[in-house]
Amino acid sequence: MPTRNKLKAVLVGVGPGASTLVTPEAREIISRAEIILGWDMNLLPVRDCVAGKKIFLQDVRNYVQATRAAVREAKRTCKLLAVPRVGDPCLSSGLKGLIRALAGFEVQIHPGISSVQLAAAYACINLDESAIISFHDLGDPEEKKQYMLECFRKGRHLITLASPDLRPGPMAKWLIQQGAPRNTDVLVGSALSLPEQNITRSNLSRLVGREFPWLSVTVVINPGAPSLDEDHQLWRQWRNRKKPNQSRRRK
Repeated sequence: MPTRNKLKAVLVGVGPGASTLVTPEAREIISRAEIILGWDMNLLPVRDCVAGKKIFLQDVRNYVQATRAAVREAKRTCKLLAVPRVGDPCLSSGLKGLIRALAGFEVQIHPGISSVQLAAAYACINLDESAIISFHDLGDPEEKKQYMLECFRKGRHLITLASPDLRPGPMAKWLIQQGAPRNTDVLVGSALSLPEQNITRSNLSRLVGREFPWLSVTVVINPGAPSLDEDHQLWRQWRNRKKPNQSRRRK
C-alpha cells in the first residue's frame, strides 16, 4: 500500500526587514514552497521568491481565516506550505497559534535574524545578560511589566518590543515611577535594517514624552549589570565553594 504524503510546513525567519539579511537557506525554502501564508510585511523581504505562488495574505481582519484557508489548501494538495515571519519565528511571531493551526503537519522552523539581535548589537550588550519582553504578543501587559521590573532589579538589561499600548516613552515613565534611575542609558531602534532606520540613544528621563513608532525595540542598559571583574569574582567564589565538596567525595 503506498504511503500517504506527509503534510509539511516551514516557518521561515526572513530577518528584520532588509532583503540583504534574509539567509540563502530561507530563500531556498520559500522558493521551493508552492503555498505561502503571511502578512504583507512578512513577504516584503522575500518578494522576489514568492512571485507566481499561491499566496494567502493575512491582515488584521482576516489573519485567522487566511491561516485556515492556507492550511486547507496544503492539506488538499499535499504541497509544501511556507510561512515567512519577519525576524525570527520563535520571537513574538504568533508561534503558538501557528503550531496549533498546523496540527497534523510536520512543522519545521528556520530561524532568522531578529531586530532584538540588531538592537543588542547597537547597544553592545550580551543577550544572555538580558531579559527579552514582548508587549506585541498576547498576554497580560501588567504581568509583563512586573516581570520586566523584577529582571531589572536583578541586574538584567531589558530588551522590549513595543505595542500600541506601551511604547518606549510610557514604558520609561513607568520604570522611573518604580524606582529605576532616571539617568539609565537607553537605546530605541525603529525600522532597523531598513533605509528609514532610526536609532535614538538617550536615557530614561529624556525618553518620557517622546513619540516613537509602535514597531520599536527598546534596550534599557542596566547600570547594575555585573562587570567583567565582578563576573570573574563570582566565578571564583563558585569554584571555591565547589572545592570542599569535591574533596569530601574523594575521601
